[in-house]
Amino acid sequence: MALHEDNRVFCEKTELFSDAFYGTITKTYEHSALVKVEPDQLSKKETDKIDSFGDLVVIRYSELQLVDAAGKPMEEPAEELEAAE
Repeated sequence: MALHEDNRVFCEKTELFSDAFYGTITKTYEHSALVKVEPDQLSKKETDKIDSFGDLVVIRYSELQLVDAAGKPMEEPAEELEAAE
């Protein structure tokens, strides 16, 4: 998946959260991303789980959908392949 820092994403229900939410990627890893959850996206019960992390959660790429500012799904950018020398 070709997600990058500062991409806005949508996450359906996960093992950790029962509510879907929007957020912004702050760091990418090999198979997941650190996502800053947008304010008021999760119920109080759910936010208690992440308060100690400053509203940051690690989510697998397979659970994230790239969205625009209006929350509509977008095409994922293609990975840029490096040319062999």
